[in-house]
Amino acid sequence: MKRSILLATILLATVLLAQYTPPHTNPGPAAERIVGKSVPLAQAGPAVIAGDIDVYIFGMRASQAAALKGNPNVAFYVAAAGFNDIILNPAPSNPPCANPFSNRAIRQAMQYVIDRDYVANEIYKGFAVPMYLWLSRYDPTYSVVADIISQLGIRYDLDYARSIVDREMPKLGATKGADGKWYCQGKPVTIIGLIRIEDERKDIGDAFASALEQLGFTVDRKYVTFDVAIQTIYGTDPAQFQWHFYTEGWGKAVLDRWDTSSISQYCASWFGYMPGWGTTGWYNYANETIDKLTEKLYKGLYKSFDEYVNTYRQATLMCLQESIRVFVNTNLNVYIATPKLQGVTADLGAGLRASVFNARNWYIPGRDVINVGHLWVWTASSAWNPVPQGGFTDVYSVDWWRMMYDPAVWNHPFTGEPMPFRASYVVETKGPDGAFDVPADAYRWDARQKAWVSAGGEKAKSKVVFNYAKYTSAKWHHGQPIKLADVLFIYAFLWDIANDPNKVARESGVASYVNSSMSLIKGIRIVNDTAIEVYIDYWHFDPNYIASMAVLTPDMPWEVYYAVDQLVYVKQTYAASRAGATKYNVPWLSLILRDHAKAAADVLQEALSAGAYPEKWFTVGGKVLLTKDEALARYRAAIDWFNKYNHLIISNGPFYLYAIDTAKQYIELRAYRDPAYPYKPGNFYFGVATPVEVSAVSIPTIAVGQGGMATVTLSVPAGAGRIFYKWGIIDPATGKFLYISKEEATTGNTITINMPADVTAKLTPNRAYQLWLLTYAENVPIVAEATQVFVPRAAAPTPTPTPPPTTPATTPTTTTPAPPPSPTVTVTTAPTAGGTEAMIAAVVGLIVVIAAAAFALMRRGGATKTR
Repeated sequence: MKRSILLATILLATVLLAQYTPPHTNPGPAAERIVGKSVPLAQAGPAVIAGDIDVYIFGMRASQAAALKGNPNVAFYVAAAGFNDIILNPAPSNPPCANPFSNRAIRQAMQYVIDRDYVANEIYKGFAVPMYLWLSRYDPTYSVVADIISQLGIRYDLDYARSIVDREMPKLGATKGADGKWYCQGKPVTIIGLIRIEDERKDIGDAFASALEQLGFTVDRKYVTFDVAIQTIYGTDPAQFQWHFYTEGWGKAVLDRWDTSSISQYCASWFGYMPGWGTTGWYNYANETIDKLTEKLYKGLYKSFDEYVNTYRQATLMCLQESIRVFVNTNLNVYIATPKLQGVTADLGAGLRASVFNARNWYIPGRDVINVGHLWVWTASSAWNPVPQGGFTDVYSVDWWRMMYDPAVWNHPFTGEPMPFRASYVVETKGPDGAFDVPADAYRWDARQKAWVSAGGEKAKSKVVFNYAKYTSAKWHHGQPIKLADVLFIYAFLWDIANDPNKVARESGVASYVNSSMSLIKGIRIVNDTAIEVYIDYWHFDPNYIASMAVLTPDMPWEVYYAVDQLVYVKQTYAASRAGATKYNVPWLSLILRDHAKAAADVLQEALSAGAYPEKWFTVGGKVLLTKDEALARYRAAIDWFNKYNHLIISNGPFYLYAIDTAKQYIELRAYRDPAYPYKPGNFYFGVATPVEVSAVSIPTIAVGQGGMATVTLSVPAGAGRIFYKWGIIDPATGKFLYISKEEATTGNTITINMPADVTAKLTPNRAYQLWLLTYAENVPIVAEATQVFVPRAAAPTPTPTPPPTTPATTPTTTTPAPPPSPTVTVTTAPTAGGTEAMIAAVVGLIVVIAAAAFALMRRGGATKTR
């Protein structure tokens, strides 16, 4: 199969009906300044009402949001932009009974000790929904696995959990004392729980700890803040047992139409987010089968959509069986702003935070500044450096950084579909079984030779031509022209840190993560001064995801990457990652800290003084992409930037970093008004989307063994596209599906479900069952679920023919009993994003059939972040 498609113009159709009146037509953002500061959650609402801040980009606590509801001075924007889980430490201990969570059955039992409904309804006051895996019904891919939870029977059942613990603990060598407590070699089995105190996770952690105590464990509750928790959990060897469980929290960054990255992040060791974090010399959890399944998903090694679905379901089941993480709830984060704020795009995956869409379009009529509140501007665990899996790993760094750079490709805020942002592209693919011959004039960086070498003779399933003209026609924030050399240098940098043996040893977790994607790229051919052709051994049924896997964003100029490389890998005076910093007892590199940035500037000064120029990095096929004079000019500009601003964060987006004071928790961004900057206010504005909702379900009387029908009425927003749905029948006594259909599509606001006779034949007369429905819209693929109880009746017996009477008789009149009234329908559906203030932003004409590509998203900052 060969398919070619140009996708640079899709964006126009998606924003056609969104309403936005720009305050001016100058290049750059709508406002002149973004001023950010730390605002405690308890003060966020009063700060917005008083006008001290215009928008708060950290999700409100449920109780605070409820208190503000209906206040005319506060606008609500709701998004399922974060979630919580409890991560368990599975490291083996000596003696084994010292760590119960090394036992898989006991970890599985933890799924039953969390009362998720209590968390959602009482702790979160309805601003959350139960969650059983890394997806909820607010994630489009949830439609693939929605029935699995029912099949596994996960529920709140402390007695069942106790039965498992009582069975397994003696196997580990533990004994239960007369006091009902577990003992290991005469000492209480003590579980150390790190419980975050800043938000509802304190209540979740306490509830979990109390349940553990009821099971006979002794719990050492350590109440911690962000910095302490991050350093302890992710910065120490799990085998040191400084923790046994932790109340993790995650902020989403983008919506993904079909997932391949989240399942890898939360289940697979190779991705670097499982206990041990890929750090050499530490205990590292790994499950070989899960690793293989998730790598198959991530690298596009399936040959059809059905194979993708089957692989995803298999990996999901295994991940839940391993239960390293116990997922608790998806937060319906409430973001608040003054109603005067214009230009809001409510990303269905991220809300108002972690956005490349919002800051560029925000403005308040008559003002040139937007005051932004966040829980923190900076923390000791907020490292600003461009190394994937090294810097920008928390929401506090990411949320500000997204305002400063333009990604090459980004996901649509309502569909989750990758789309061109500042680079256009053309994709060609040979399909899952075919391959292009990589030409001799395509090149790949060789980490051992430290040179670009011909990639001729390699094979690749796809190739993508990326045009970076909207970058190369403009300048970096420090005034130097953006060049294709910046793009090629970053490709080489990533190949180098993933393949140079010394660099791999230095930052093993980083290397593993980066290599998972860079190994797929077989060669790069320079087309002209603005375009490259990337050959990638990756196939997907949606070409947009092929592009997103192959692309790299020039987010910082090459000389910054060069300085980082020298500090981390050559001088080894800093580490790229938290784990590296802990392991080698060196600072975790953060280019917003003055002393760190000065060290980087000193590297550039050394190069400038020596006339050092990494020419081999810019020599591709005998062509030199950057001259020595241009390199020296770059050094000078970056050094001047540091001398002026005391940091080395340089990028190319609508705002530049003017000032940051980590002690005072203050940040100021200023508009980048270079005449060549390609975007103006109104570009990439989408507004607020409305998902499909289930209004009613009607089921006439169903007869066992006979065909039946149900009718579902939907509330469908304009521009929703096709409606996808599937349905099933659940036996409430077991919670298991007796039948589940394949996904089908329709149009309009009515779904007609036809129950075949062979399906109803499986039912027992006069016994209650549940009809289950899952549905979503093509262009706003947030899932709505509904269930309705129905009671089938016995089929009427087939009448026996009566012989004709021999004498005339009066024919009796038969009255058919009226069917019982339909039972009340219970509908669960996603609330409208943006609350009652939501406007319908129509999304027209996108192809929505895909799977996510996490590495391209990470280079664009798209993975979920700790908070």
